[in-house]
Amino acid sequence: MKKILNPLLYCCLALAIIAGCKKDDFSDVGDGTVTAQDYIFNRATKTFDLGNELKSSISASEGVKFVYCYLVRTTGTDSLIHVTDNKGAITPTYELSIPITAFPVNNMSKVKGVKIMVKQGNNSSLEGFVNIKYFDPALPQFSAFPPTITADLNGGATAIAGNIQSEYGIKQVNIYDDYQLENTYVLVSSITNTSNAKQYALNYAYNYRKAAQHIKIIATDIYNQTNELIINMPVDVSIFKPKFVGFAANITPVVGGTTPVGGQITSITGLKKVELYDDRNGSYALLSTKTLAGQTNYSYTENYQFKKRAEHLKIIAVDNDDLQTELIIPLNVTYQSVLYRDVEMNAQTLGTKTGFLKNGNTIGNCELNANEANMYLIFGAQSTGPVLFNPATAATGSIASNLKCNNVGWSPTNISVIHDTKFRVLIDGASTGQSAIYDLLENGELDDLSNAFFSANSISNPSSNNPRFDAAAAPTTSVFNATTARVIFIKITDPSTSIVKNGIIHVKEGVAANPIGNSTIKFDIYIQK
Repeated sequence: MKKILNPLLYCCLALAIIAGCKKDDFSDVGDGTVTAQDYIFNRATKTFDLGNELKSSISASEGVKFVYCYLVRTTGTDSLIHVTDNKGAITPTYELSIPITAFPVNNMSKVKGVKIMVKQGNNSSLEGFVNIKYFDPALPQFSAFPPTITADLNGGATAIAGNIQSEYGIKQVNIYDDYQLENTYVLVSSITNTSNAKQYALNYAYNYRKAAQHIKIIATDIYNQTNELIINMPVDVSIFKPKFVGFAANITPVVGGTTPVGGQITSITGLKKVELYDDRNGSYALLSTKTLAGQTNYSYTENYQFKKRAEHLKIIAVDNDDLQTELIIPLNVTYQSVLYRDVEMNAQTLGTKTGFLKNGNTIGNCELNANEANMYLIFGAQSTGPVLFNPATAATGSIASNLKCNNVGWSPTNISVIHDTKFRVLIDGASTGQSAIYDLLENGELDDLSNAFFSANSISNPSSNNPRFDAAAAPTTSVFNATTARVIFIKITDPSTSIVKNGIIHVKEGVAANPIGNSTIKFDIYIQK
């Protein structure tokens, strides 16, 4: 007989509640009764012992018009949790039902009960109280289990034994091990015939699974509360995993051809597959897979096609039980430039990644002063759009005052150490040399950034101090985008050493935001060693 109120009615009732707090609104204390059983709230099940509702029977001589229900705790003020208007009727009796959803089930430890205030048809009042006891059942407990067991590796059973206690009864015991990956547990067995015993003597015959190093026991009580115990099981798991024999400690790759990679791989239970990876893209990517038929001794051979930026090979051998071993082989290769991938920067309003440093890291507005000698470029925005700035000219330009830290603009402490970086936007198709650089980037072959390389491609030295991002405008040597003008030639001069380094910025994303100071950019950057 409860009433589900819409938001508008709740607002009206709230006003009625406030008014109801005034003594003048109740003409008298009326006749009637509010009766209910005592309730127990269970923290574990988050409900009452008598069900998912708190119920009360109300009898009022002048009829039930409104009912207000307040949660009462030992600390804090009473809080209104339920209101009903008796569906607009005034009846001599009313069966109150408060759903469990009305209660703050995660904050009931201090509960005393529910105060019920009834407003009768003649505005007289009637009050009752439903007692609630808070019940916090203890978790299942373990005893007499050893901290460490010795596994039988020869096919025999290993005893897992000890006692589990629960004041309220044990419903289930699950046993896990970590045979696939250390500390990642997989179910071994589930014991459900416990008869809800308060004392349960576990004596489980565990058959060792290859490479497991721990046993986990989880006990569940009748309230679905769980407790767990982990038992160590020291085993040299390397004896089970595939082994690599006779592979080279390092390899010098053949540029423009294939490089043989080989050795023996052994496995106790037989091999399922062998995979070859390299890190040409900054992380390991799969190049080839050999699917096998359970060989225990396999002669692995592969012709590796080298690509620039790769520095390591990784071989992963997987056996029939999905245990795996990996081998990393360094490549003997020296690159002429260093590549920093997926650099993300934001403009001055966000201000957390406005400076790019020579070690590939980014810094925010508040770190500019501490890194004046290490900055290669600054990203900011002007009214015309997002801009890459030469730090040397930005230090004395208007952008410096907009690079605010705690509302104070950047004021360089030592301009003489700030790098001078010039920019030139290269446009795809604008010349044979510019297109050649685009092709090298797309094929992952860009490395040589020497003056001779740029001269051979008829690329003039950079001269711009602040190239602008504009996705719609026609590109120029100082206007770039993320499509046809996404490559920027840079020349960085260190004023302290007079060393000059060339670089290439490959723009991947650019966003001219609104407001413009929230603009962002993402790029790869190649810098000459």
